[in-house]
Amino acid sequence: MTRESDKLAQLERIARIKAERELKRFAAFSLHMKQTQSHADAMRTALDQSYRSGAPLSVAEARIANAQAGRSARELRQAEAEVARMQPRFEAARRDAAREFGRAEVLLNLSEQRRADEKAPKY
Repeated sequence: MTRESDKLAQLERIARIKAERELKRFAAFSLHMKQTQSHADAMRTALDQSYRSGAPLSVAEARIANAQAGRSARELRQAEAEVARMQPRFEAARRDAAREFGRAEVLLNLSEQRRADEKAPKY
């Protein structure tokens, strides 16, 4: 007959494996999200710089600056849309990882508690 603490320890190991998988998935998603946000920040900075330029421009230079500002604005809009589209899945992945990690920790605590109860003298 296996002890209940052994069963809980086995469940904890399985939960730990699932938690590691979810945490790795979340880490990859988080990295992708940070890259997308940094791209949006870079486009925001480029657009801001194009509007802050106070130097007088020739007509040709003004056309080039306008084209660059338009391109930066389009890329910024696309990057912000991508961040907004990814946000719900990012939050879901974060919740899943936290839930699996919490489950593994609870099983670990239960296993340790049960093991201590089994080792305690019975009166």
